[in-house]
Amino acid sequence: MPFEALLAVLCVEDEYEAFKHRFSGIFAAIALRAIAYVDETAVQSKILDSARAVIEAELTGATDADSSVNAQLRSLDSYKALEYVGLEGQTALIRYCKGILEMARYATAGLSSDECKAWPNNPYANLLNSYNLMSCQEHNMDEALGYTKHFYGKLVDAHIPIVVQPTTLADEIPDSVFGEMADYAHAIWTFQPTRLFVPVLLIHGIQLSLVVFTRKGWHNVGLGPFAYTDIQPDSRDFDPLSGTICKLLYFLSLPPQKFGHFCDVSRRIWGDYEFVRRRDSTDEDQDPVLVDVNISKYSTDSSITIANECRIEQTINSRGRMAHKFRVKHRGERAILKLSWTPVKQLPESAVYDALKAANIPSTPSVIDSGIIVKNSFGYRVEYLLIEDCGVPLVEYLQAQLTLGIDELSDIAASVMSQAVECIYSAWNAGILHCNITADSIVVKDSRVTIPDWGHAKFAKDCAVDVDTLAAKWLFDKNKVAGDGDCDAPTTVTPLYASIPVLVGATQRSIVDDVESAFFVAMDALYKLQVDPPVVGMVGAEVGGRKSLAFMRAGCMGHYRYMEAVGVAKCSELFAWLTDTFREYLFVRNGEYIGRDLAIDPEFERTVEIQQLERILVQIKERVFGESPVSNTGKKQSQVGKSSTSVKAPRRSKRLQSKKRRR
Repeated sequence: MPFEALLAVLCVEDEYEAFKHRFSGIFAAIALRAIAYVDETAVQSKILDSARAVIEAELTGATDADSSVNAQLRSLDSYKALEYVGLEGQTALIRYCKGILEMARYATAGLSSDECKAWPNNPYANLLNSYNLMSCQEHNMDEALGYTKHFYGKLVDAHIPIVVQPTTLADEIPDSVFGEMADYAHAIWTFQPTRLFVPVLLIHGIQLSLVVFTRKGWHNVGLGPFAYTDIQPDSRDFDPLSGTICKLLYFLSLPPQKFGHFCDVSRRIWGDYEFVRRRDSTDEDQDPVLVDVNISKYSTDSSITIANECRIEQTINSRGRMAHKFRVKHRGERAILKLSWTPVKQLPESAVYDALKAANIPSTPSVIDSGIIVKNSFGYRVEYLLIEDCGVPLVEYLQAQLTLGIDELSDIAASVMSQAVECIYSAWNAGILHCNITADSIVVKDSRVTIPDWGHAKFAKDCAVDVDTLAAKWLFDKNKVAGDGDCDAPTTVTPLYASIPVLVGATQRSIVDDVESAFFVAMDALYKLQVDPPVVGMVGAEVGGRKSLAFMRAGCMGHYRYMEAVGVAKCSELFAWLTDTFREYLFVRNGEYIGRDLAIDPEFERTVEIQQLERILVQIKERVFGESPVSNTGKKQSQVGKSSTSVKAPRRSKRLQSKKRRR
C-alpha cells in the first residue's frame, strides 16, 4: 500500500501536509544528526559542509542564525545521548530508533511559542518525554511502543510492536519474519477489544516500514530510509531520510482513535464506555445508528462498565469476522456487550435482531441498545450490541446441576435442544438462517433457553421482514447480503459444531445445517459431562483439518452405536429418542445413509424435508414437553420443560428442497 493511500484510509491527508510543512525544521535537524549504518554498525555521520549549505538553503531560504534548522540544531546541542554509536545489529537499530524520539523532544525546545501550541497535543506528545520502548517478553517482541500510562510491558499495553532485522530485506518479507509479525498482531487483536488495525514497525537495515494488519489482510507501507549508508552523505541522501523521520513522528503523534483504535484508550483499556449517537445528516427523520465511543472517568446512567475479568473467553481468529464479548453493568443491571468486526458485505448483527423481533421469533434475546461505531475500516464495519444477559452455554448449565443423575441431565439437554430447533425453524420460516450455531449460541438462564450470536446470519431473498427498511437504517447493501443461504466464507464458522457439508466447503446452507449444529452441541454437552476432566469436545474434534473432521463425523454417524462413537456412553431414553430422530432427519434419505456422501462431495444435494421436520416438532411437543425435567430442588422447570414456540405452517412451503449448491 502506498503511503498516501494509508493517509487516505485514515482521513488525515490534510493534517499530515500541515504537520510536514509546519515542523520541517525539526525533521531536518534530526536528519542532519542521523547516524550512518555501515557493515551493520552505527557510526556518527558528518554531512559535508557544502551539502549542508544546500540543504539549509532549500529548507529555510536562509543560512543565518535565525533559520529554522539552525534553531533546532542549537536545541539538539544539549542532546548528548549518542550511546548507540558503535553498537551493532539489532541493538544499534533499536537504540537509534529510541534516539530519534528523544531528539524530537529536544528539538521542540527550539520552537516558537506559536509553534509549540501547534505541535500535536495528544496522548502521544507526552510520550516523547517518557515513551519507553517496552519488551513484551511473552511473545518475544524485539520491542514495542506502549500507551501513555501503561508501563507494564504486557500485550494489553502495546501500541506498535517493533521487529528489527539487521539487514535490509528484499521486496518480499521472508515467511519467518512475516509469521512473527502476524503472531504479534493476532495476540494484540485478542487482548485489545477496541482495535481497528494493528501496525507493526519493521526496521530492516536502514529501511523503515509500517506493516498494517487488518481483519481482511495486511499492507506493507514503506516509510523510507532512517539512516545513511555513507559516513559522509550528500544532499541527495538527506531528503528521503528527513521524509521518513517526518512520517514516523507523525504516526506517533496521532491519538489512538486515529491510528489503530475506535476510541481513546491511552488512559485505560477497561472502564466506563459511553456510546454517543451522532445524527446522520442524510436523513434527519431516521434514528441514528452511528455512534462515537468515549471512555469516561466516572460511571454515568448511560455508560457501560467493562472490566477485564468480565470478558467472556472465546477464540479470536487472526482473520475474518471477530467479536469480543463482556459481561457488563448497564444502569445497575447485568447485560452482555458485544463488539464485533464484520465484513461490510455481511449483515450487521443488529439488523438481524430487528428482523427477528419483527417476525416475533421466540427464544431470542432482548436488545437493550445497538449501533455502528465505524462504517468501513479496511472493508470491515465495527458495531456494538448490548443485550440482556441470557445465561451460560448448555454444558455449563448442566455442570451446575451435577447433583442430578445423568438421566435427568440428559432430559434437560433434550429439552434445550428441542427449543433451539424450534427457534431455528421459526427463523428459517421467516427467511433468516443463523449459519453459526455453536455451544455459545445455545444458552440457558433460570431455565429459559435463548439463541444469541446472529452475526453470521443470512437473509433469504424472500425474507418475510422488510429488508429495504433495515438496509436504510443499518447502512448495508441488501443486494450483497441477501443470498438465500449462500455463504461467502464457510471457514469463518466454528469447526467443532459445523455441519459436515460446511466442513468440506459447501457454499450453500439451509435449515438442515443449523439443525445439525444444534444436534452436535447437545451431544457435545452430554459428552463433556461424562469425561473427567472435560476435554475440548467430541471424538474427532482433535483431528487435524476440517475435511478430516468431516470424515470422522460421517463415520461416527453411520455407526449403529453412534452415541458411543462420539463419546456419549449414557443418556436417558428421551435423549436417545430425540437424537435418533434427528440423526435420521439429518443423515438418512430414502432409507439410505448419506453421511459419507456429504463428506465426499460439497455439491451433494441434501433435501430439506420440511414436512418431516414439522412432524418431528409435533412429536417433540408431545414427548419432550409433555412433562418438565426435574431440577435439583425437586421442582419442575418453568421454561426448559415447556415449549414457548408454536409450530406454524411454513410460509415458504414451495421451498421444500434446498437448491443445488453452486461451486
